[in-house]
Parts: sequence; structure tokens; C-alpha cells
Amino acid sequence: MSRPTPSTPAFPARAERQNQPNLLPVVRRVIEQLNQLFIDHFGPVGKGLVAEVFQQWLHAGKTGPSGLRHYVYALGVQLEDPAVRKKFTERAERLLLHLQSGYVS
Repeated sequence: MSRPTPSTPAFPARAERQNQPNLLPVVRRVIEQLNQLFIDHFGPVGKGLVAEVFQQWLHAGKTGPSGLRHYVYALGVQLEDPAVRKKFTERAERLLLHLQSGYVS
């Protein structure tokens, strides 16, 4: 019997990560928080928009911590109601301030 290797299905998490973009762990955590914040403001249908905006953001190549503002903007423009957009952007900016000060959980 052979032992599973990282390339076999016994390790699906690693296989999935190989298909994922190479993002810093802190960026991944902030993206997850921003995505949830967006879905909270847009509703469940927002999951599809989040995926689309994320792919566009990746394609643009600004995927480091400094590129997160671009991601916030890209999500924000999906919100048609200016009041909702403003509230989302303010909350997202607070998340980014926490990142800058080193308090991302």
C-alpha cells in the first residue's frame, strides 16, 4: 500500500491551494472580511458579484495589501444605492485601517 503524497486526493486542501492565487495570508483574511461585508450590504445574490469582482481584481494584478483599496472600490461600485455604497465603503475603510495598524484578526 502506498502512502498518500501531497499531489494525491488524500490532501485536497493542498490541491485546492495550488489552483488559488498566491496571496499573502493577511490579504486573504481581509478579502474574506470584505466579501462578507459586501454580502451583508448586497444580500445573498452578492456572492456571485464577489466572485466576479475578485477575478477582475486578480487579473488587474494589484493583489498586495496596497491593492485592497482597489478591491474595496470595485466592490463598492456594484452597490447602486449611494447611501448603501457609502456605508459599505466606510466600514471597509475601517477594516483596511486595522490592517495598516496590524490588528487584522
